[in-house]
Amino acid sequence: MNIIIYIILLSLTLISFFTPNLFFMWLFLEISSLLFCIYLNINSNKIYSIMYFLISCMTSILIIYYLLNWSNSNTIILLFSLWMKLGLFPLNSWMNFLMKNINYNSLILLLTIMKCIPMFMFLNFIMFNYNILFILTLMTIPPVLLSFNTSSFPLLMNYSSMYNIPLMLIFSYMNLNFMLTYMIIYMLSTLMIILLLKQFNLLFKNSLNLELNYKNKILYNLSMFMYAQLPPFTPFIIKWNLIEFMNFYSYMSIMIMMIIMSSLIMTFNYLNFYNNNFFLSNFKIGHKINFYKKSNSIIMLISYPSLFMFSMFIIYLLMN
Repeated sequence: MNIIIYIILLSLTLISFFTPNLFFMWLFLEISSLLFCIYLNINSNKIYSIMYFLISCMTSILIIYYLLNWSNSNTIILLFSLWMKLGLFPLNSWMNFLMKNINYNSLILLLTIMKCIPMFMFLNFIMFNYNILFILTLMTIPPVLLSFNTSSFPLLMNYSSMYNIPLMLIFSYMNLNFMLTYMIIYMLSTLMIILLLKQFNLLFKNSLNLELNYKNKILYNLSMFMYAQLPPFTPFIIKWNLIEFMNFYSYMSIMIMMIIMSSLIMTFNYLNFYNNNFFLSNFKIGHKINFYKKSNSIIMLISYPSLFMFSMFIIYLLMN
């Protein structure tokens, strides 16, 4: 049943990308939301399924109202509904609650596939102007501040999503192809680190030294470096291109400084989850996870160079 839901959600997401009609995109969004509610009902507590259903109903009502009263003055209604659906600040409280209570399988869907259709709707039906771009830039600051005091991996990933989605939307204004590349690579790196956290059953950063042996720490830190978008990993190169594109517009100088500062602070927050005992090879613990016994570890080790080469190939095609 879970595999069927995954396949249908992925298919709806791909179809929605090529759908220029708001009504059909809203329809695909509602079908996806209902399927995710079913998935939560099967794999998590029913309370969380009901909560997500109520949020979906609220956003759906707002989108229907916008469809029935289509005008530029009502665009704020569509913007508000998509903002809530994406769980962006300040409408992120419900998303934080879900993140702290659902399992990692549900987290994969909520942070990847379920974000795509609202983003596509934003790209197609929100007219970008200086005010929208400036608001999106401002929205990169609250998740940076909120992530300072968190020690929870799910919450960190939620704040990371809140930080990166506005960047993706700004990127779409500059270059849609680069935006799609950035989105795909970010979601793949999100998928890899969630699989890693699920495999080692990590929920808080203070459990790192208790659950990981030395080889597992290497894999974890490599994943965190990629997720933090540090050089020479590809997400850093793509973000660098975003700054270069924005530099062509003189009125974006303030926004460039805000993005650079928020990016530096967010990187610091990522590195707070870096394993401090990475170099203590003689550190012994009673409970260890067999590194070679887990096939997922081998798959993820192979996926890093594969993802790097794939993303570099895409960037080469886009640049030429």
